[in-house]
Amino acid sequence: MATLDVRVLLYLCGIVGCWADPCLNPMKVPSLEKRDREYVLATGERALNDRLLTEGWYDAGGKVLLDSAPGFQHCGTRYPIWRKQKNGDNSVMCIQSHSGTCIREMNIETKMCGEKEIFNLQKTISSSAYCFGKPGAPPTFAVKPTVTTQLHNDTYTSKLEFRCEFSKHDDDVFYATNWVVNGELVLTEDAMRWDNGDVIDKHTLTEVKLISVHVTQVGFELRCSVRASHREDTAASIPVLSDSKFIGIKISDKTLELSEGEFADISLQLTAPFGCGTEPGRCELNIESVHLEITPDCAEAKLASSTCGKVISASEWDKAATIRVFGQVSQSLGSSSNTLKLKLATPDVLLDNMFWANYTFGIITVQLKKNTTLIAGKSCYAINDPHIQTFDGRRYEHQYEGVFTMYKHTTFPIEVQIQTADCGSGTYNAWCNCGVAIRAGRTVFEFNRCAGQSSIWTIEYTLCEDSGDVLQVKKKGTSYEVYLPTGGRVTVTVYGIYLNVYIYPSIQDVNNTRGLCGTLSADCSDDFFLRDGTYSSDVTATGDCTTTYNNWQNLLTTFSNSWKVDNETYRVDNVSNLFDPNALTSLPAWPRTNLYCSCSPDPQSTTLTEAVNCTAAIHKVCATLPGFTEVFPTSCTITERRRRRSAGVHLESPRRIRRQAAKVWSDGWTEVQAKTFCEKLFQESQSVQACKNVSGVGISGSIENCILDIQLTGTTDFSRFSVDTVRDKCLQEVLVDPELKVKNETRKMSVYDIVVAEACLNDCSGKGTCTNGDCVCQTNYGGSDCSVDLTAPPRLSETETVDTCDMSRDACDVVSVKGETFVDGVSTCLVEEIRVRKSGQEIVVSKVHIATVVNIGHAQCKVVTNDNTGSEDSEYVRAYRISIANSAGNYSDSVGLIVFDSTCIRADGGRETKFKWTVKGPYCLDRGTCVSHGARQSGNKCLVCDVSDNKGTWKTGTESGCQGESGKLLLIAVAAAVGGVVFVIIIVVALVCVCKKKNRKGKNGNAEGREMT
Repeated sequence: MATLDVRVLLYLCGIVGCWADPCLNPMKVPSLEKRDREYVLATGERALNDRLLTEGWYDAGGKVLLDSAPGFQHCGTRYPIWRKQKNGDNSVMCIQSHSGTCIREMNIETKMCGEKEIFNLQKTISSSAYCFGKPGAPPTFAVKPTVTTQLHNDTYTSKLEFRCEFSKHDDDVFYATNWVVNGELVLTEDAMRWDNGDVIDKHTLTEVKLISVHVTQVGFELRCSVRASHREDTAASIPVLSDSKFIGIKISDKTLELSEGEFADISLQLTAPFGCGTEPGRCELNIESVHLEITPDCAEAKLASSTCGKVISASEWDKAATIRVFGQVSQSLGSSSNTLKLKLATPDVLLDNMFWANYTFGIITVQLKKNTTLIAGKSCYAINDPHIQTFDGRRYEHQYEGVFTMYKHTTFPIEVQIQTADCGSGTYNAWCNCGVAIRAGRTVFEFNRCAGQSSIWTIEYTLCEDSGDVLQVKKKGTSYEVYLPTGGRVTVTVYGIYLNVYIYPSIQDVNNTRGLCGTLSADCSDDFFLRDGTYSSDVTATGDCTTTYNNWQNLLTTFSNSWKVDNETYRVDNVSNLFDPNALTSLPAWPRTNLYCSCSPDPQSTTLTEAVNCTAAIHKVCATLPGFTEVFPTSCTITERRRRRSAGVHLESPRRIRRQAAKVWSDGWTEVQAKTFCEKLFQESQSVQACKNVSGVGISGSIENCILDIQLTGTTDFSRFSVDTVRDKCLQEVLVDPELKVKNETRKMSVYDIVVAEACLNDCSGKGTCTNGDCVCQTNYGGSDCSVDLTAPPRLSETETVDTCDMSRDACDVVSVKGETFVDGVSTCLVEEIRVRKSGQEIVVSKVHIATVVNIGHAQCKVVTNDNTGSEDSEYVRAYRISIANSAGNYSDSVGLIVFDSTCIRADGGRETKFKWTVKGPYCLDRGTCVSHGARQSGNKCLVCDVSDNKGTWKTGTESGCQGESGKLLLIAVAAAVGGVVFVIIIVVALVCVCKKKNRKGKNGNAEGREMT
């Protein structure tokens, strides 16, 4: 009858729609009286079985689902079902068996109908039933807890722990702690009494507990709540959640907007501590920034960071850290906007803090913009005899002797100094560039030939104590490119005894330059600031940029002298002469805060750290002209020898400015003739013709410089420098302007291709042809511009001298030779090996091989040891004579090298041509190597070193075989002695016979004479 009523009710509700609100007519829970916690199934009693239950909404008569496990076979059934968790209208139910309190979970819906709760019960497994009980009044407990963090330290590791801190209830109640991660309940601790606060300790959330619920690293939101109940199994209070606490690393920004050359700081804040156990020592957490570059194209926009991340000390974990992100300066000109991404993460493996490992805590989106309008077409140059042009295009003459600051960055420790000297012992009555020193931090690259006509070129790193490639140097023949950390570039071209200097700025130079190059800005009226910050009072330094002056009149005396390095009048800072080795010691290093990292993920690397590549340069050298190769700092130590040589260098000519009688033409030249010559020179120059239509390359100013040089020197010796100005500016434009690399549809060549193929250095000096950008020289000529006469022997520095090399400290297999002019791939070394003994010396072998040409003034020759030739005497020191030639047989004078072991040998070098050495200490000498007492000779095992008398001698060993050898040696010695005596007797007899014969001839002659008379 009851079943029929239910069916009728269901039918009617389907018609009238009462089913829409389950509170109106819920069903009654059957056998409710048995479903209590205390009802235990009796032996033989049939268990309640909700597998047969009609699914739907039920009213439990004011009772609620039990919220704790009642026990196996309780609630009138074999497998009781109790409520584990309630989340709003959803309840998580657990089925209890003999093996566990929750062997299976299921979800049901519940609903509050006023103050009464109804339940949408579902069919369950066989012999199981839902458990209900009286709700009971829980204690009033509305305390809001707080999540705190702490470390549990072992000897070598530290583990995170989290405590849910709350205050005690006035009554003796039970407390159950709930832990919520990222909004989900992951763990409920069993209800416990207060027990002097021990409940908080026992309910502490540990890394082990988190791992058990699949939380394996930091980077989550954590909350907790506490429910109070009178008993473990009675109704508990409504939980109050704590404030959310983020466990991990917070970052300040996830989106940035930068321009090339600009930077932004990303703030990092750890919200939980870390440690490395109780063992003493530094404990650090590495934060790495990895640039997720979207393209492998080097020329595309890129990011750079400060040191590719941050190292955070455990003792300062709660202090904010900063990663600086830079918009890397690209090499090309133009305007663009690119979206880039930066990934912030911890290393893959952290043995001390595994919970912090492989944790990505931020992907930063960066909008990187480029706009090079302010530097397009800008350059500064100093070409011989010094015509200078500022970055903003103002030209003037610099006819002064000394060392000057050509370019100085106002923010970074970057400077370019030039040195001028007499162009030719008074021949030209002018000053020329003889040196340039380029500095960034404690890294200096120097070109120097300022010690007079007899000096040679020094082209090398003279200081390199910064890390991260502060300066990047590339060369092709006698042309050099030095890349500055800002993205700017210095081009230096060496011509014989002169050089020209060109500086091409980057976007970081705008409004940040001082020196002879002036202020780079959009306004040419601010170019002539003095070193002390005031503006020049020179007449031609007027802010009116349109005023035209004859070049010879444009001598900015006040301006130029203010930038002289040793001018005390305008000194406002500690200016160091970069050409003085003693002054380099005071230079400040490149700031570590200015190290930038291009940290792209490397497919071959297993960790983020392996992909990190840090450098001082905020730019990437993506494109260089063909043929340029890297110049590495093989040695940067300024030796005492060099210090002594440099300390006494003085310019040979008196201090004066060049003549200003500009209207006087000498040696038969007139203005018309000079103009005609220069215009023809430019018309016939293959480089100029290839570049004449390239935008941004001005030819007229270079022709004016050419005419001026003829006017003031009476020669055409400097005319090629004006042509070089056009060539260098042209090569810069085709290198950085993407439009000039677009190939013509007809010729299938770009402007870049044409210029690079036809603009050879110095137009090959008229002694070769320009083929694909390289000079193919005529017979007997060589060098990058065919200017070297290969038949003339190179001139070596300090010839007929002896240098030393200690084989106990160095390999001594290569000797550096300074001189001029060496030609790459052409110069050869003639190396003579000499064995130097106390009694004399012998040349063992002579070898010829190709020299390694470092630059036109520096070559390296291999030194090869040959112990299998020469006499058997092993008590000698090796020495070498080295000469160099540019053509067969035309060798230079030689330099000497003595190779010794300082353990027992004292060797002397110097300006004398002799190789001198002495043995010191209780050693024997074996083929230049020091051996101690008792050691056997390498070539004769029967000879043993004996130093019993504190003097090394070789004695025959006591072995039987060696005694025979000793007898043989004795016999040989006796035979040699006898032979010597016999030889002497023979000589004496021969002399007596000769004398007698002469006497007889003399007598005969006298008789004949007497007869003739």
